[in-house]
Amino acid sequence: MRIKDMEIQQRPREKALRSGVKSLNDAELAALLLSSGVKQRTVEQIAHDLVRKSENFSRLPKMTLEELMEIDGIREAKAFQIQAALELSMRAMRAQSYACPIHKPQDLVLWFEMEYGILAQEHFVGVYLDTKGEIITHKVLFKGSLNESVIHPREIFREAFIHNANSIILVHNHPSNDVTPSPADLSTTSLLINVSKTMGIKITDHIIVGQNKYYSFKEHRALH
Repeated sequence: MRIKDMEIQQRPREKALRSGVKSLNDAELAALLLSSGVKQRTVEQIAHDLVRKSENFSRLPKMTLEELMEIDGIREAKAFQIQAALELSMRAMRAQSYACPIHKPQDLVLWFEMEYGILAQEHFVGVYLDTKGEIITHKVLFKGSLNESVIHPREIFREAFIHNANSIILVHNHPSNDVTPSPADLSTTSLLINVSKTMGIKITDHIIVGQNKYYSFKEHRALH
């Protein structure tokens, strides 16, 4: 059924106005974002194809412009529209983390899952905090497989001294989506904890992120 053939109260926009955007199912939400169809296809058909091709949105953050445009009815403008919505969501999560003190992993992981959990290469990030636990800045410090030979403590702590940070949270992604710490993760974390004691700047957590999952060394009492 096309949107214009639905009863007004069942149309995605009217339903969202009445009950909120969260009331929409996946296809309705996609249809609301896409806003219109093309000559040969309704917006509902395109929306259902988007849900299906993205595997209920699980693959959506990784889909390229070209992959989105493989869906009949999604041309460049709509593909950019979808990518812009994803980028907006990620920036909102980042801004939310910056706006409040970081007390627990959940204050960071949504942002890092969205921005780094989807990447095909490991990124090692330092998040630098002030005395209130608020983020001063964050920086990608290293790229590639995490091991002691590529992780240089001087780079991590140099940034801390530059920004007068009180503490650091380390974050990196596992492209495999298995967030279990590897032997290299464990040995590198132990090395950095020991260096931090000498430097007088505490490492309060090391978080490994994937897509919609994470591992916190702090939560697992593994910061030693």
